Amino acid sequence: MTTFVFQSDTATRHQVHKRGKHIQVDGTDVPVRELDSTHYVTKSDSGPLHARVVAHGDTIYLQLNGRSCTIERIDPARSGGASGGASQGGATAPMPGVVINWIVQPGTPVKSGDALLVIESMKLQMTIEAPHDGTLAELPFQPGQTFQRGAVLARVQAEEVAA
Repeated sequence: MTTFVFQSDTATRHQVHKRGKHIQVDGTDVPVRELDSTHYVTKSDSGPLHARVVAHGDTIYLQLNGRSCTIERIDPARSGGASGGASQGGATAPMPGVVINWIVQPGTPVKSGDALLVIESMKLQMTIEAPHDGTLAELPFQPGQTFQRGAVLARVQAEEVAA
């Protein structure tokens, strides 16, 4: 599942979950029809909404009813600093930002993909997930603290296999 949080203005935020072709916006299923590889249409109360989406590397260019925005695709598994921390059970920062809140506390058992904390960078919020099953050992940054790209945001101690 991919999670995106978009901020259309300072008072309104929308959370979008995408799993395959299934899309939810703020918890509501949204029927989206693909017209071609870059053109999509959905319906709203005011009529059809047309979107054009083009991905170039880790940047997604979105045009929705004439309004354009750029979205940086965040994939902690592919970020430049991820290899060192991830190989040692750490979830690393894909970009510089600030910790918004912790979702779970250290000492909590987690499964791969479980949400651990929420960060924000350039008005984009994203959830940092557990890299593997285990126990959340450490959250080095408190809510409100800033961090740099590649910083270890969470350490998950792997489950020990019984012999």
